[in-house]
Amino acid sequence: MKPEVNVRPVKNMAVTTETDSMFHLPFKGDIEELNKTDQICVVGIFGKGQCSHRSKTTTINYLLGKDVFPIHFPDDDNEDFSNKQESSCKIEAYYDEKKRVVYLHLISVLDASTLCQVAKHIRKEYLSNADSHKTWKDLEHRHARALLYMFNVCHILMVIHPTSVFDLHYVRLFKALESTRQKVLTSLSDSLKDVSIPKEWQTHGRMCTPRLLFVCQQCPLPTDEREDTESSEHGKTRPRYQKKSPLKRLQHSLEDQIYRIFRKTRILTNQSAQCLFSVPANQTFVHVETDESVTSDPVGMLITQLHNHTFCNREPGVFKPRSYQSMRSETKHLGSGSHTDIHGNRSPSPFNSDDSLQEFLWQHISLVLNGKGFDDSIGRTITTTNFQIPSCQTWFKVSSMLYEFFMTEPLDKRLQSHWSSLKSALDLDMRFSESRCGKVLPLASRTYQDKLPDHYTSVVHLNKMSQAVRVFSQHARGPAYEHFADQLKEECTKFWHNNRRLCEVMSLTGQHCIHPLHILPGSKEETEAKTNKDEKSLPIMPHCSHTKTTSACNCGRKEGQRDDPFDIKGANYDFYQAFELKCCGNLEHYKFPMFQPSEDETTEPKEISGADLNPHQAVTKTDSNTSTTDHGRAETQPGPLSIALSLGQSGGSDIFGTHHSPNSSAGGMLDILSVPDIHVSSVASKERSQPRRQPSTTEYLAGMLHANSPPGLLPRFPSWSLVCLGTADTYKATIGLDQPGFFHGSNHLLQWDIPIPGEAKSEQNWPGLPSESVGGGRRGGKKMDKRSQKDGGDSHVRAYIGNEYECARGGRFICSGPDKMVKITSGGIKETANRLVTMDMPLYFPCACRSVKSHRAQLTRIFVVTPESAVQIRLNPRVQPGPANTTPIFNTGVGDDGILLPTNGFWVLRLPYVYVGDNGPILPPADASISYPAKLLKGLFTIKTVGSTVPKK
Repeated sequence: MKPEVNVRPVKNMAVTTETDSMFHLPFKGDIEELNKTDQICVVGIFGKGQCSHRSKTTTINYLLGKDVFPIHFPDDDNEDFSNKQESSCKIEAYYDEKKRVVYLHLISVLDASTLCQVAKHIRKEYLSNADSHKTWKDLEHRHARALLYMFNVCHILMVIHPTSVFDLHYVRLFKALESTRQKVLTSLSDSLKDVSIPKEWQTHGRMCTPRLLFVCQQCPLPTDEREDTESSEHGKTRPRYQKKSPLKRLQHSLEDQIYRIFRKTRILTNQSAQCLFSVPANQTFVHVETDESVTSDPVGMLITQLHNHTFCNREPGVFKPRSYQSMRSETKHLGSGSHTDIHGNRSPSPFNSDDSLQEFLWQHISLVLNGKGFDDSIGRTITTTNFQIPSCQTWFKVSSMLYEFFMTEPLDKRLQSHWSSLKSALDLDMRFSESRCGKVLPLASRTYQDKLPDHYTSVVHLNKMSQAVRVFSQHARGPAYEHFADQLKEECTKFWHNNRRLCEVMSLTGQHCIHPLHILPGSKEETEAKTNKDEKSLPIMPHCSHTKTTSACNCGRKEGQRDDPFDIKGANYDFYQAFELKCCGNLEHYKFPMFQPSEDETTEPKEISGADLNPHQAVTKTDSNTSTTDHGRAETQPGPLSIALSLGQSGGSDIFGTHHSPNSSAGGMLDILSVPDIHVSSVASKERSQPRRQPSTTEYLAGMLHANSPPGLLPRFPSWSLVCLGTADTYKATIGLDQPGFFHGSNHLLQWDIPIPGEAKSEQNWPGLPSESVGGGRRGGKKMDKRSQKDGGDSHVRAYIGNEYECARGGRFICSGPDKMVKITSGGIKETANRLVTMDMPLYFPCACRSVKSHRAQLTRIFVVTPESAVQIRLNPRVQPGPANTTPIFNTGVGDDGILLPTNGFWVLRLPYVYVGDNGPILPPADASISYPAKLLKGLFTIKTVGSTVPKK
């Protein structure tokens, strides 16, 4: 900052300053060029402002007789508040060379203009209550340090207060300043050793015990009682018992009140040298300003003038616009008086009257300039008082050093502790709040720890912590609330992390692991724990939810207890592989496409998840491969990079083990028949002619195959299973499925009568047969035979199919439709498989288990009995385990043509136990009574006939 004091050399090597200039402390000019002979008096001015345009600067400028200090209004927006410490607390200075007086004006947060700037800053920064309080107390602390600086560099301190009521806030402030001054006195004396000043000044750290004066800007007396004369303006003579005017009695009453308060609080003692300041015993130290021009609101005065000039009835030329300064000057009354100069001679006083503000202050300044000083000690003990009148150069040099001592952050830790003590002494709200919150904190901590299990999840932790915070908020108060609330949260979190965390991993069925936080066997964490041999490391164990369910094997002939799965492989593959040696190992298996690693041992397979891909690419792929029919059903159309084309398994049956269909060597296909609403691709020949994309041997799919899976990637294990239990004669229609877990009467498959087409007419009648022609009675059979003979076609072939549902308790049953479970009656099974073939089947169905809690059964197996005939059944399972707009369609990865089953076989297709998409498992609602739009899409069953068996026309 550039120096704001202009100096120019004159005769006698003296330096004079321009009296109209104002500068800020610390002084930035050349101190060595200042006057070395003239002794000066230093007057410091501080106080509080009003929430209006009235400012103590107006009173100071009136005192000086010129506008020296700028007036700051609350609505000023040109204040630079980038550095809030310097902007919110600064000391303006002015040197009156003619009268040899230095005036210091402290501007701080107690001024209305600065307070408004601080409020705007807090609002702009969106500070919390604790941060706002900290900002305010930091500024208040800087104000206290600046005030302590002025008590050490001034002879006289004048408090300007907006009202005529003493502010008790000064009592706490002055006590804190006196206590801090005594603590830093040793360090203060050490900092003045290098300056050539008297020993007493260096020992006491100040020129003298400053005298404190009070100026009240507002007078509560009526206008007619403010004159200090024997008679009022109305000509009434004051009674004899009233020897003093009301204004004098008000001032003396305030002096007595202030003096008693300071004596009771021991701010003032008999020895003034030991006090922060002193007040005169035989002189007036309280002044109540009665001149309205000094204390008036300039904006209000201008508005009043504008109102009178605009709306009052007047004669031309009577009212003329006048400036604010001219209006103030008219209220000043000239008077006479005298004062004593430094030589003791009486000279005419330059001020208005004996009761003016200038004369009130000058009677104290004259004691300094004439060298008498202040001796405000009382009592019998006589002590020598320290009183120094420095030269201009010496004072500026000492004031600059003391400004650095008081207003900058020290490096000495002892001095830092003293300033921290001052800040704590001023912040009573924080001290009370810390005490209150400190008492409530243990109560809130006990609330958190009450009735906690040995190990618990983050949900329980957050719930209990919210209860503790709620208890804390009911009793805690003050600005320390946020700090202690954060401390409470830290204590609760630390208590939870102290071997009380439960494993947060959830199973694929939505159950939490019950173990404490642990490390999985075979993970990288286990290797690091064994390498470091850390005793405090987490335990090593697999996940477990202690939830067991009953499930059957791939073929359904044996049941077993299964643990709640935590990974896809354990859910859809490992559990069923455990039954291979006991039950299903000797059966014929269909080999589903799966990842085959490269023979290169240096290449490690890389896991790819569908979530790692660009979601926009997945959406584009789905839109290009699906089309919506009139019924709102999405039909899959193979793209050029489909899994079926890449594998080359479309329409082939060579993946089966050693089983060969007796009709597999027959002639080519003459016709492909499908059920209504089942789409058959018309571009199969074109797709076969396109180049096929081979599956990757270095990257594999992390999850399950579905419509949005990236092409060319296969899983490391199949989630589906297809086994053959034997020939078609293995299934007995009269007995049903001889497997455990089925409810009584619900273990029968449904008959599916498939006509062998002989001509176009018979093709149109397939497969929707009238219910009366498929029934178990003789009447329906006769009608069917007669119609078949009439049509001239061959007789139908009968297959058996069934959709098995299995619940968590092991209950199993067959459904004949989306809303009905198979139940055998005395007349046999009346339902047919027509609804299974032509309709979507729900993936979940309410179970008939007798239990307090309702259970939901899941579609688990598809039973198919293929007859020995010229008709082959094709399976193309597609499952949508949730809403169509959020869940993909899962498939086997074989292709759109599906799996062609050989004839004369009893086949079981086992569906996945869980369906896991790119974003995790897709689970139904926990409440079994709520319907869920998960389904097995229609088109599961299609048929294919061999051309050699079709009769020629």
